[in-house]
Amino acid sequence: MGNDRIPMERGIEATHRKLPETVFMGTPRYASVANTSDDSWDTVRESVKGRCGGCPRDQSKMSLMFARSKPSSLVEFLVLAQEPGYWLRSSASTEAAEQRLGRICRESQPNSGECKTANPLSKVIHIFENFDPTGDRVYLTHALKCIPAVSDRDINKEWRKAATKCEGHLIAEMRSLGKAELNIIAFGKFALEMCLHIFEGQDVDQDLSISEFMQSVKLPLSYRYKFKDGMVKNINLFVFTNPSSEIVRIKKTGGRMTVEEILEHETMRIREILKTKKS
Repeated sequence: MGNDRIPMERGIEATHRKLPETVFMGTPRYASVANTSDDSWDTVRESVKGRCGGCPRDQSKMSLMFARSKPSSLVEFLVLAQEPGYWLRSSASTEAAEQRLGRICRESQPNSGECKTANPLSKVIHIFENFDPTGDRVYLTHALKCIPAVSDRDINKEWRKAATKCEGHLIAEMRSLGKAELNIIAFGKFALEMCLHIFEGQDVDQDLSISEFMQSVKLPLSYRYKFKDGMVKNINLFVFTNPSSEIVRIKKTGGRMTVEEILEHETMRIREILKTKKS
């Protein structure tokens, strides 16, 4: 699949050039999901909820994907977390888990205990304030859709196999959400790897330092993404570390910003977009 992709440009000059297209050339199963139209969000959601043969999480499947009470085309920001936290496994059902997570998005304060447990929501709410993922222009989703069965560490051994199954679901969400432009905010190493795999054809499972990556590129990254059915969207990719993770503190060298400065810069840029859209 990587041979069918056009490499993307990174860095300062990439934002000033005509953006090349990266074409999704997935398997028939993924292609049919990715071609789902904006008015059939339920179809996308049903695919996520269905069986997923070969995935290490299929036998204990408890997948989360919010329904939409308003058109999915109204979404401007797609927040991509790594996976639903293991703390949601105690919910009576997937619907109950979605309700718990949705309530935190709508009501919790960023410094509250439950908000920190539901990371990266502490940072997300700090940026956007409270939001409703079922109806607002900010939508929350996960690179891996299912709650881990044993612990939050499951992702370390399950990532590659599970990611290849969930990739098509994320592409379907991207296809349905937003209009000609979509802002994606990837939180954490695994969410970033999923995005780099989709947009640049990179290995979905690599030895990646998110801190070093953030210092090596100019964020947000910009892509012109072409879906298999011909639809094209401009994607702005913001990258954030998980609030609970340790940040590798690399000192300024050669004019590079620290990771903390990059995070603050990205936050300011997102708020500028929010302000512009409101006006």
